[in-house]
This record gives sequence, structure tokens and C-alpha cells, in this order.
Amino acid sequence: MKYYLFFLLLGISHFMWAQETYYSFQDDIYSEVRFREKLKTIETLYGKQGNYKYTTASYKVRSTQVRQDSIIQFVEVVLSQSNTAPLDINTGVQRFINKPLPDFKLQNLKNHLKTNTDYTGKVTLLNLWFTSCPPCITEIPYLNYLKDTYQDQVNFVAITFDSKDKVDRFLTRKSFEFEHLVDATVYLHKELNNNAFPKLILIDKKGDVRFVENGVILSGNTPSQPEAAVSVLREQLDFLLKE
Repeated sequence: MKYYLFFLLLGISHFMWAQETYYSFQDDIYSEVRFREKLKTIETLYGKQGNYKYTTASYKVRSTQVRQDSIIQFVEVVLSQSNTAPLDINTGVQRFINKPLPDFKLQNLKNHLKTNTDYTGKVTLLNLWFTSCPPCITEIPYLNYLKDTYQDQVNFVAITFDSKDKVDRFLTRKSFEFEHLVDATVYLHKELNNNAFPKLILIDKKGDVRFVENGVILSGNTPSQPEAAVSVLREQLDFLLKE
């Protein structure tokens, strides 16, 4: 009996060690080596399009699927950009969860000064983005879908360090139906300590940060239907609207 148990445990151990880890990202499956290469490619591509010294592509595991001979990790890729040093994607806005969003005074595209108190009393979806950020641009149709779905039930606000003129020019080429607050360099980098874009922040009716997400589109198995792409955000929005 002892010998049987020994060989059984040995077999299980061999089975576990034989499993290889793969990464599922945007409908493709990558080995460990190929996925690291993919991250480097993303860093190079987006680094050339930005004005930052450092561009780092990190990832978060959204779910895991265990098979007989492999482990599949479904991942989301997030960009961090900085002029000082590479940043961890879990710093910055994440530290404000269950705390008030830091105060701001920013202008919208109509040159009206807006503060965070202008949005209290209603759930707010805040998008941090900039006009030359490829993943930010990719997710805009999904954000517009959310805006069309919830209408006036939710404040939809986008904050960028870009100038008013730059955003105005961008909007002539591509519809982005959020209210836009511009010239927010100091607020984004000093107050929020955020250098990872895009960033989505859900704020409750009291003005507290309740949920932070690193975009809706750079995720494993990118869905073709907007309902699926924004399912997590809709779940969070519905929860906050009921409070």
C-alpha cells in the first residue's frame, strides 16, 4: 500500500511539473518566452509614440484555466509611462480606493472651470487618457456605448494632460462623447501620481473612489460585442447606482 501511494504521489508530482503556463491575450495564445517578447514589442511601439523616457508594458491576470498539460492565464496588458523611472501599475490611483478623489479645478472644452464637487450626488465614470495613446483610442467606442446606455444616470468625464486645442482637433476626427477636462498635467502626475493610460475610475455619489480599472479593451480574448467588453464596468456601475 505504501509503495502504491508513493508511485501515485510521484505520478501526480510529474503531472504537475509537466504543466506549462501560457498567456491568452487578444485572441492569441503565447508561451512564456513569446509573451515576454510581445510585451517588449508593445513597449517599443507605444514608446515611439509618446514623449516619455520610460515605457513599460505590464500585465494583470484576469482569470486562469487549468488543463491537463497546461495552465492558461487570461491577461490584460497595461502601459506605464514616466520620465523618471518605470512605474508599478498598482501605484497611483489605486491607493485612493474607498477614499475621496483628490480635489481638482480644471477647464472643460467650453472654458468653464470644473471641480470634483460639481459631480457629487451622481455616480461618475472618470477616464484618464491622452490623444496619442493607442489603447485609449481603441476603447473609445466602448466608452461611448456606456454613455449611450446610461445617459444622464452617470457623469461621464475624461481628463487629459493634452491642451484644449489638441483635444478639439482630435474630436473632429473621432467622436468621444464624454465631458472633457484638459491641461491636467499637474493633477494627473502630482495629485493622482498616475502615468498608466488608459485608466478608468468609478466614483460613488459621495465622491469616493470605489473601483479602478486599467481600460476596457487590452484584455484577453478581446470581445467583438460591446456588451461583453464592458460587462465588468456595467456590473460595478449598476451596483453603485443602487446605493
